[in-house]
Amino acid sequence: MAPSRPGPQADQAELPTRWGAQAVAANPWTLRRDRTAELRGRHAFARELLDFYGALLGVQEHAFDEARKAKPAARYLVAYVAEMVMPSVGDVTIAAGPLKLRDVVARRLEATDARELVAAWIGGEEQSMVDRYLARASLTPVLEALRPEAAGSCVGVRDKRHCPACGGPPQLSYFAIATEDLAAGGRFLLCARCHGTWGYARMTCPGCGEDSSSRLPIFSEEGTSSGERGSVVRGLQGRLESNGATEHQVVFPHIRIQACESCKQYLLNIDLAAVPAAVPEVDELSALPLDLYAKEQGFSKIIPNLMGF
Repeated sequence: MAPSRPGPQADQAELPTRWGAQAVAANPWTLRRDRTAELRGRHAFARELLDFYGALLGVQEHAFDEARKAKPAARYLVAYVAEMVMPSVGDVTIAAGPLKLRDVVARRLEATDARELVAAWIGGEEQSMVDRYLARASLTPVLEALRPEAAGSCVGVRDKRHCPACGGPPQLSYFAIATEDLAAGGRFLLCARCHGTWGYARMTCPGCGEDSSSRLPIFSEEGTSSGERGSVVRGLQGRLESNGATEHQVVFPHIRIQACESCKQYLLNIDLAAVPAAVPEVDELSALPLDLYAKEQGFSKIIPNLMGF
């Protein structure tokens, strides 16, 4: 069963309640695990990444459960995450991560105070890809567990383009499943730092606020209905293992690149109406060919995802 999503009429002031009364109906960790396993079997090009993410999910779910029990005060958040979560994130990364990442993570954990890494991510500071990964993989499940109280201690602008709970940047956007009284579901952004969500205008750039449709190109895979209407991602099949297929097979029927010519940034958008079983944070990780295509067109993601893409 797909998770319930906040309705398109959600008020900005009420969005933090999603952490409680409007939380997903199913266990989010089960949804993420199941979707990771499904996509792993379907996308050979992303199998190594998804295997690693699947291993990391076990550590993050344990951190989530333990944080809900411990309920550390916001003033102890950095120390708690650094001491109670990051060592396990480091262990699973060294055991199951890509070879290059294993070596760098091992060196960073030996040479760096984990509290500095967590504090920098909470503070919105610039970080290297590895430092950001360690802090992010460790902090996010704790923020998910502790609700808006802990997220409120994070540094960041609270405006339409940033998370109303923690001030973090958007990782992706998604179209919700339409409600009974509306023909189309609303657009929502998912926070890269705390996984909170908030409503956002469909044709407005989350990076700079540009709202002129002529400046907001959309790239969809060849063979999808949206791709036939807009800019088409051509040659995608050639980037993947075709398994001998002679005809084009749509790989991402529910994902498109939403870019901006003004700030040269983009996000991937997941359409839950097209694939209700999708889990946005997992499907976005698996869409590596679309990220590569966007980069080739001169766009950069507002923020790389957990795995650095």
